[in-house]
Amino acid sequence: MEQKNNGFLYVASLEHCFITAARYSASSLKDYWPESNITLFTHKEWVTEADYDLFDNIITEDVPYHKRSKLWALDRTPYDLTCYIDCDTEIMHEDIQYIFDQHNIESDITLTKVRDYAASTDNYFNGGSLTDHCGLFVYNSKPRTLSFMNMWWHLYCDQQDKQAFNIEAAGYPTYLRQWDQFTFWYLQNKTEYKIKRGYFPDPDAKWNFVHIYRQEELQGHDMVICHRTIPNDMRD
Repeated sequence: MEQKNNGFLYVASLEHCFITAARYSASSLKDYWPESNITLFTHKEWVTEADYDLFDNIITEDVPYHKRSKLWALDRTPYDLTCYIDCDTEIMHEDIQYIFDQHNIESDITLTKVRDYAASTDNYFNGGSLTDHCGLFVYNSKPRTLSFMNMWWHLYCDQQDKQAFNIEAAGYPTYLRQWDQFTFWYLQNKTEYKIKRGYFPDPDAKWNFVHIYRQEELQGHDMVICHRTIPNDMRD
């Protein structure tokens, strides 16, 4: 499998459990695809010598201590085609080497769909719905795409500040304030930063199987990536 300038991007910030999870996930990735390129964004004091053997590229400068540091890192990718992957994942199958082939070159970003029965919030609200899973996706490095990623970070930060972006005054429920999925939706539907979305082919669950998904979502296919939430008692 030709690698080209494609790679995976992990972001471990704020809570130390995320760097532990990133190491585990990246190790499972290398087990199935030793030639894969992996970039890690994290904090300098968390990096060990062993991390330089596991990750091909480690970036620590100015990485914010923030619950959504992943958004800050997205437009700083060193790759032409990037797979952003949450730390709380495990690679389960050698088909991981084909993940970049799932990206349609006519799209800027390739995602999986959320399942309503597995959502941690109400996905439906007045004027829209949260349909895209933002814990794993493949995106290109075209200027418009990177501009979208940059705005995703800045608008999310504004979203946390009622003076900067009062979502209640705009007619949206208060509970959406915490979700970067809502920021993604807003940029796609209410701004000029919209990019072209594509989706992993059916069954998309094989590429992003959240641990509470039903087994039938795989439609008989092997699971490639398992996505597990880090328990609260393991967090800092």
